[in-house]
Amino acid sequence: MKSFDGVWETIHATQEWGKYPSEHVIRFVARNYYNKIRKTIKILDFCCGAGSHTWYLAREGFDVYAFDGSESAIKKVKDRLKSEKLEADVKVCDALELDYRADFFDCVIDNVSIYANKHNDIVKMYEEIYRLLKPGGKIFTSLFSKNTSGYGMGVEIEKDTFTDIPYGNLAGRGIAHFYDEEEITKLLNKIGYSDIGTEVLHYTDRGNVVELILAEAERPREE
Repeated sequence: MKSFDGVWETIHATQEWGKYPSEHVIRFVARNYYNKIRKTIKILDFCCGAGSHTWYLAREGFDVYAFDGSESAIKKVKDRLKSEKLEADVKVCDALELDYRADFFDCVIDNVSIYANKHNDIVKMYEEIYRLLKPGGKIFTSLFSKNTSGYGMGVEIEKDTFTDIPYGNLAGRGIAHFYDEEEITKLLNKIGYSDIGTEVLHYTDRGNVVELILAEAERPREE
């Protein structure tokens, strides 16, 4: 695989992880798609992990697709969907080796997964999402800001990108690239996205600071 970090296979094989969807993802989906004919809305759960958002989206009646590099994670997703008689197109795949058709999805959701890569791969992933979106399609992506515990710790492998983070919620989770709102806005704009908006979600978890940048954007209808 080109980008998948094996640490995530270990995590998904040994830990219960991500069973329920994040409130910010639910809010984004509800605001944009609850008033649509849901079975006609194709949504990709990008690097779905254990599938909390895949499960949620399937349960809400959308046409759902999902992938992850971890075989253990995808098995959990498939088993859960089967047990609840829900349907989604789910597979093991690397984020840089996707074979979905261009202009296929109405929406792509990345909930803190793309951040776990080196910068060049991050750019390629956002470019690939752009290719996969229909004109007018939307991306929702969430990323860790530089105010999150662990930033500046461990081994800096490139600017604002660290591994072997010793403490905080990102300890033991491989590579992490930390953002600010200006950086993600410029990156999405350079690729060609329009209507880019960001918000910040700040909280503490067992004394550790977690600050997420929540960004959404659109592939222009006319290019």
